[in-house]
Amino acid sequence: MEKLLGSQIVIYNKLPDPQPAGLPNPINKADRMDNSSLRKTQSIIGKSKRFLLPVGVLIALIIVSAGGTYTWMRLYNPCEVDAVKEASAFLFSQQKTYDGQYQFTTTVSRTELAIPVSMLEQISIDTKAVPVPACIQTAKNELLNYMGSVNGAFRAYMAVETDPRIRDLLRQSDTHYDNFISELEAVNKCTPFCIP
Repeated sequence: MEKLLGSQIVIYNKLPDPQPAGLPNPINKADRMDNSSLRKTQSIIGKSKRFLLPVGVLIALIIVSAGGTYTWMRLYNPCEVDAVKEASAFLFSQQKTYDGQYQFTTTVSRTELAIPVSMLEQISIDTKAVPVPACIQTAKNELLNYMGSVNGAFRAYMAVETDPRIRDLLRQSDTHYDNFISELEAVNKCTPFCIP
């Protein structure tokens, strides 16, 4: 049907009939009401909607826990594997250097100990100056305490202090050394999940 409005032509089309004439309607309304498969489908859909909330909550928890783990590993975990390995290697290197100088210092006479002891103290200062991850800080402190006790024992020996005082400092150094080794091994085992 066409209409002429002013200078415009408007065409109205008749919508096609959804069911062409002459063909039987395949779905009878009465058949729909008696169709048990349709009711089963609606029942299954109803049951599946019931599980949507728990499944959605479970998926949300998985996403949140994964995000939380990632955040903890990146922002709050100061013990990355590479950083711990590097710090461990440095501390072991310093310990070996110190022990080598310590062995040499034990061979020097009391009157000539000033330079070897100052070298021991310099190794201790160099060790203290290097930053390490927070989870390995306790091991570093034990190494520094070991070095400090040995340095103190040599200073006491140079000052001709009593033997019990010197022995006590050396016993302390043995304890700190053992603590250093055990702490460093523990950190290397728990990395990257160590808590400082």
